[in-house]
Amino acid sequence: MPDILGVPGPGLIGREREQDRLAECLSGGGAVLFTGERGIGKSRLLDAAAGQARRDGHRIVQVHVPPDPQAGPPPDPQAGPLVGAPALIRRLLLALRHDLPGLPGPAARAARAALGLHTDQAPAAAPPTGGDISMRSALCAVVAAIDRRRPVLIIADDVDRLAPDEAALLAELGGAARALVAAGCGGRIPAALAGLPVVELGPLDRESAVRLVEAQADPPLGRRRAEILHRAAGNPAALVELCAGLPAARILQTEFGSKLAALPEPTRRLLLHLAVAVPPADPERVAAAAGDETWPPAERAGLVSRTGAVARFAHPLAAEAAYRSGSVHQRHQAHHNLAAKLPPASAEYALHLAAVTSGPDEPIASALESAAAVFRARGALFEAATAMEQAAERSPAFPAAARRYAQAAMDARNLGEPEWTGELYAQVRRLTSDPDTVNLAAHAAATALSRAGRQHEAYGMVAAARRAGSPADPRTASALAGLAAVVAATSGDEEHRLGLAPMLAETAPDADPLVVAFVRLVLEPASHAGRAVCDATPVPAGDAVLTPADRYRLNIVGTIAAYENRSRLAVGLLRSSMGGEPDPRSSLTGIEMMPTLVGALIDVGDWAEAERQAQAVDGAGLPVLAAGMAALRAQVHALRGDAARARRLARQTVTRIDIRQHRAIHVRLLRAESLASTIDGDYENAYRHLRSMFDGKGRPLHSFLAPRHVADLAAAAVRSGRAADARVIVDRVRLGAGDRPSVRLTLLLDLAEALLGYGERAEEHFRRATGDPAAGEWPYERAVAWLHYGEWLRRARRPRDARTVLSRAEDAFHRLGAVHAAELAGRELRAGGQRSGGEGPLTAQERQVAELAARGLRNKEIAERLFISVRTVAAHLRSVYPKLGVSGRGQLGDALPR
Repeated sequence: MPDILGVPGPGLIGREREQDRLAECLSGGGAVLFTGERGIGKSRLLDAAAGQARRDGHRIVQVHVPPDPQAGPPPDPQAGPLVGAPALIRRLLLALRHDLPGLPGPAARAARAALGLHTDQAPAAAPPTGGDISMRSALCAVVAAIDRRRPVLIIADDVDRLAPDEAALLAELGGAARALVAAGCGGRIPAALAGLPVVELGPLDRESAVRLVEAQADPPLGRRRAEILHRAAGNPAALVELCAGLPAARILQTEFGSKLAALPEPTRRLLLHLAVAVPPADPERVAAAAGDETWPPAERAGLVSRTGAVARFAHPLAAEAAYRSGSVHQRHQAHHNLAAKLPPASAEYALHLAAVTSGPDEPIASALESAAAVFRARGALFEAATAMEQAAERSPAFPAAARRYAQAAMDARNLGEPEWTGELYAQVRRLTSDPDTVNLAAHAAATALSRAGRQHEAYGMVAAARRAGSPADPRTASALAGLAAVVAATSGDEEHRLGLAPMLAETAPDADPLVVAFVRLVLEPASHAGRAVCDATPVPAGDAVLTPADRYRLNIVGTIAAYENRSRLAVGLLRSSMGGEPDPRSSLTGIEMMPTLVGALIDVGDWAEAERQAQAVDGAGLPVLAAGMAALRAQVHALRGDAARARRLARQTVTRIDIRQHRAIHVRLLRAESLASTIDGDYENAYRHLRSMFDGKGRPLHSFLAPRHVADLAAAAVRSGRAADARVIVDRVRLGAGDRPSVRLTLLLDLAEALLGYGERAEEHFRRATGDPAAGEWPYERAVAWLHYGEWLRRARRPRDARTVLSRAEDAFHRLGAVHAAELAGRELRAGGQRSGGEGPLTAQERQVAELAARGLRNKEIAERLFISVRTVAAHLRSVYPKLGVSGRGQLGDALPR
């Protein structure tokens, strides 16, 4: 799929913000300088800029810097420039020679003369001598003259290799052209360009890196993909080259290899030891192991850097080149040398020892397992998973190997690698049929699949694991049932939900009661199985010390509270549970609960905190989490009245997941879209989006989320003439809520009935929907109920009552920051008899009617939009025509005050 600049998507994956900056520069003029390490994507952005500029009709002037064979730091300025401004000026004039004949003025004449261009002559064979200052001025004047006829874009790559006078010339050219886009390695930008706006390109986040790997012709899978992602460290060129099957495709790696080959032999040996060392590497220890301290040649070549007590390669492919430069024997010797300089109890020692031995060895397996625990505590999950996998491979006994593979699967799960986790799970199944080990590994693999957006596969794996038997540890059995319920709640799939029944029936008597309550609630929403748990769980005090078990409990109860429409309790419990180390068996812990928390914050009206929490979450490598948070942010934008932003984010998000497997996210996206349509006054589309939350028979696609929008659906249905269809859905929601619906759903159903009803019965429902003090827990929904009630009262010709209710709605919307809704309430207030200063001789409602009539709507359509009768519409129009001095609706467009 092309990106916004028309460049094939894989080339600029993860660079959406930088592309926006480019588009801004090209459309509005100005300059931008991209900096970053080799292969980070600077040249691709410049190519994208050139492609867009050509499509927009720009004249492109490219400043080519000759490649430096060493590609190291620039030479000493005393040694002279790489090219020199005079030669650069001549090359640019030659590139512009076809524009010169049509340009008047002394600058153009001087440029033509310098190139030897006369009537029909070719360029002179030799450059002009002298006159550099005048030719510089002539070149800038020529660029400015061309720009007046046709926008000019100056593009310059590798500006870090420009000599000072060349950089000064480039800065002048940027001032003469419409736009300047340049790129260079950070930290080596010439002083003349230091004032340009700089965009630093950092490594890709994990999600973007995964997308780039998957975009390759033959993308790696499983452990190999995890290893490539780890070694590339987010560098796009490193990702592409490490995925490439042919050495010829590894351009940067070959370049670094050439640099390496030019170094002295002791330095090459030193870098081989650094390549096999476990980062962060101590330069003194590496030097002692290599028997040499010749770092300076490698630093001058730009291959390594030393900061304090840490030595590291300047580029991921430099490390790759250094590692591949040694033979197998030399690598083994480097591991031996490094191990000799490490304490035998250290994690690094175990890795080096394992690298030079082979075959089953329980002491080495135990040492690797201990090393994995150290890496896990550091947050180095790839190293932890790798060490555990190696420990399993070196285990002499099958049960120990299976147990270690299961732990490796849990580490790989937390790394976000579903294929690798699946490979490790397959090893467990090959080695053992022990239910505890199999279920633990299955939980890890299914969680990884669910996080990756593969809910059907995740549920199938849980179902398959049950056939291994019931684990002896009740925590493992409960966790597996809880995971199945999480998958069912995420997918909204009816088969997933009904499949929870046998799992619940097989639950052991000593199973975790919280998980049992959660599973039952997902299986039977009308049972309200979580109410007793919610009533018995207070929000901890702010200074309470919580154990991992406490946080695990709060996460489960907080999720139950959100499903049971106890929004304030959900916010309190989930806020308290954040942080700390979760139980690794739990799928209801930590960051995965953030969408539930953010959704509850939106419900209670704390939109600023909801947006802050949503923006703070790093969803890299967790596409379901990222999509869920994006859907919630889209809702906040729509609630605040920013329809365009909400719609754009919602439509970007819907392409990132399979909505058939993620109905929870789909419902949230549909709500954002419906709110955006309502802001635009498009009630047909608003109803279409809300109706999509329910199937053809009116059943909700998501048992907990879809029913919460039943009142919005009723309002859109009335405005779009779909009241009969909405009635079916309202009745279905009421039936699904059971005999004891939550307070929130009761209020929403009363509002829906009021909107669809008539006469005194309608007012009774309005009073119930707005009169319950408990409605304050959901301030936006209460304000919406006030707004609809006020509209109804005004239509019932009770302006005093209407003003009271509408004023409450307007104040509540203002407090929340719901700009559009506040405007609607204010408009209704003005339509109740007050005139607005900017509406000329018309009342507020007269103007509304006149505007809709001017757009071509018929009286019946206007009546449906404004909740008034057709007779009232006709009366307003009869009043409007003489006020505006027109004789019919065809003249309203020109006569209405702007």
